[in-house]
Amino acid sequence: MFSRTKRQKPNTSEENPFVLSFSDLMASLLAIFILALIVTMLELQKRKEELLREQEKIKITLVELVGSLREIQTIQTSIASALDGVSQRERSLTAMLEGIQKDLKDRGVEVIVAENGSVLRIPEQGLSFEKGEFEVPPKFESNAVAIGQALAHALEQEVNRRMLDTVFIEGHTDALQDTRKMGNWGLSTYRAISLWNYWTLKPGELSRMKELRNLPANPEQRPRPLISVSGYAETRSTHPPEITATLKPDRPEDRRIDIRFTLAASEKRQLGDLQSDLKAMKAKTDALIQKLQLSDSHEP
Repeated sequence: MFSRTKRQKPNTSEENPFVLSFSDLMASLLAIFILALIVTMLELQKRKEELLREQEKIKITLVELVGSLREIQTIQTSIASALDGVSQRERSLTAMLEGIQKDLKDRGVEVIVAENGSVLRIPEQGLSFEKGEFEVPPKFESNAVAIGQALAHALEQEVNRRMLDTVFIEGHTDALQDTRKMGNWGLSTYRAISLWNYWTLKPGELSRMKELRNLPANPEQRPRPLISVSGYAETRSTHPPEITATLKPDRPEDRRIDIRFTLAASEKRQLGDLQSDLKAMKAKTDALIQKLQLSDSHEP
């Protein structure tokens, strides 16, 4: 009998070295990929947290900035309101002077509303002085009375006194130099005093003008005498400064009286306070903007 030789089956425990190496490589790559993925996810999570913190900072800064801008807007509104109040008073002042001007025109006396509606100028045809003299000339006495009456009528109205701080009777001279001790400064001041005395002392029919007081908006402030006097010598000519030096010194039109009206300063003080607040708000806003810029510069 023939015997068959049994074929041995290949040992399955022995694997192809190439297959083993490839499997190990793939496992290693997979491990590296997983590790890299984990690191990336951790990094992304960290970055996400950083971004959330930055966003929170920016959100807080924006809230502060919006609040600051709203404060500035409120202050700007207050400033605009105060400026409007000043403008309204200036318009009211001009209207008052134009009313005095019309009253005097009806009385036959011409005066000029000058310097942006704040000065009532009496031209030489209405009241002027002789060289070196300060008393009201007899030929202008009736005009002086009419001017005083129109002025008193306007200033006796409370609405007008509430907007005024002081009314100055201003004396002026030409460029001729007075040789007396006080010179042109004294001469101009005496001219203002002379007109005031004419109204209140001689003949004195307008002595009630001495009792006129301003009416401050602040109740803590006491009313003060409304009318005052001042002298400016030749420093405020009726002619522009650029041509004054070319004119003759003897100028009757400059030997005159101006009546200057100054507004109460309540709005000006309010504006000063508001401007200080606005500067503080600007500094605060600048700091917030800088914070935003620094936050933006940290972005990748």
